[in-house]
Amino acid sequence: MGELGATVMVYPATWKTLPVSIFGLTDRGQVFLAAANTTLLLALTLSALRVVGRIRRR
Repeated sequence: MGELGATVMVYPATWKTLPVSIFGLTDRGQVFLAAANTTLLLALTLSALRVVGRIRRR
C-alpha cells in the first residue's frame, strides 16, 4: 500500500488533501484539473525541499 492508499483510508471526510483530490479528479475523467493540481503539488513539494535544504546548510 502506498501513500495514496493509506491517505484514502484514514483521512477525515472534512479534509481534502491534494493527492486525494488528484485521484478523485482523474477517476472522474477531469485530467486537466488533475494536471493543474499535480503541478501545484509538485511546486509545493519543491519549495519545501528548497527551504529545508537552505536551513540544513546553515
